[in-house]
Amino acid sequence: MNYAVVLSLEAVEDVLRITVACKSKTAVTDASKRLQLALQDDPSDAGEHLSEGLCYIDREPLRAFFTIDVDEMIVEIVSVKQV
Repeated sequence: MNYAVVLSLEAVEDVLRITVACKSKTAVTDASKRLQLALQDDPSDAGEHLSEGLCYIDREPLRAFFTIDVDEMIVEIVSVKQV
């Protein structure tokens, strides 16, 4: 079963800011797609748990912080940082 992966407004803004600042815009776009694909199948296995339901996953040059709603089958990427 696939999870729906959604980005919060803050995460969208983060990705846009990183894309503008990064020399390789293609790398950021590709990493964003790879993050979302990795979280669709089994998000708890794809990422690392931090605390209180917050997890993270890395796909160079991005690190996404996300939460999982198992009942609704939704992964929300709440913020994105450059690694």
